[in-house]
Amino acid sequence: MNSQMIKQRRHELDWLRVFAFFLLIFFHAGMPFVAHNWHINNAETSVGMTYLWNFFHNWRMPLLFVISGAGIWYALGNKTGTGFVKERMKRLLIPLVFGIFVIVAPQVYFQRMFEGQVFNSYIDFYPHFFDGHVFEGGNFTPNHLWFIYALFFYCIAALPLLLFLKSSNGKLALNKLANILTMPMGIYIMLLPLYLSLRYLKPYGMEYVFEYYHLVLVVIGFILVSKDKIMESIQSHRLVSIIIAAIFISYSMYTEMNNISLSIDNIYFITALGYGSLIFALLGYARRYLNFSNAFLKYTNEAVYPFYILHQTITVILAFYIVPLEMNIWLKFSLTSLGTAVFTLAIYHYFIKPFNILRPLFGLNILKASKVEAYQTELCIDKN
Repeated sequence: MNSQMIKQRRHELDWLRVFAFFLLIFFHAGMPFVAHNWHINNAETSVGMTYLWNFFHNWRMPLLFVISGAGIWYALGNKTGTGFVKERMKRLLIPLVFGIFVIVAPQVYFQRMFEGQVFNSYIDFYPHFFDGHVFEGGNFTPNHLWFIYALFFYCIAALPLLLFLKSSNGKLALNKLANILTMPMGIYIMLLPLYLSLRYLKPYGMEYVFEYYHLVLVVIGFILVSKDKIMESIQSHRLVSIIIAAIFISYSMYTEMNNISLSIDNIYFITALGYGSLIFALLGYARRYLNFSNAFLKYTNEAVYPFYILHQTITVILAFYIVPLEMNIWLKFSLTSLGTAVFTLAIYHYFIKPFNILRPLFGLNILKASKVEAYQTELCIDKN
């Protein structure tokens, strides 16, 4: 069984997951310096950086939802629906609740102070964190942790379909679908439901709550890894995918920069084909070149979830002190990015990774006593 699980491990998905989450950290470190309203905003912004961040925004989270869907295929395994829900609650809800009450609240504190509100201390502010939801002009918000509860909701909403696809009848349906998707250019049929969900479901989503097309991305990721030959087709089409992505994304950015109006149908068609193909290209090239593991991947693959939970609070605190300084915008961005990476890594490595009491709060499994002792010995922690 263990050898089978090792054989099933798709290291390229781990590499993409690490890449996508660390890009997210870099992305948030740049948000004070682009022309979008964020928690902390620099007076000077960069036009070029704004366009680049818009480009990142259009595929970074969709890629994570596709990878999450792929992970659900392996996480579901032969579990019952009840067993899967329990596992998702442990993996998602515990870090979410802890994250909102402990990690997110300081972000709101520093944001309100930046906006001119005055508090005697963080302790003085904390009760005000519960003064209404942020959508209603209050303070309570999950901020960047919206991804966790959205993913949990999608897991529950899609569970009947996912369980069906794992059943004998579902596997027959997947075989038939795989035969279609592995025809020449057939893989791009998967972009049709993405387009339809963007066109007809996105207007009904709630920003930072649920973007319903993300649910479609989760299901797409689930289906893509269900059959090896589907991923082989994605790999074989990787060059075609990057060409399609380059053409349609370039056109999309050209229309944005030149204020060219397009119909809703055309906007979502270009988005689905361009950025969907980019995700296929990333999956294809990763499968071709990144299907291996090493010490760096093993370390970072475990670290990304705590990094994700922690990083934005550190970014907001750093930006609060760095943004008002009289210095070049790129130096501010560099300091915010580097500081976020260094402080997040230090907190994870020294205060989360070695301690079983904290690991579940950041979505990590409990370690055996021997492993904990090894970590603590490495850090020279006196266990007496």
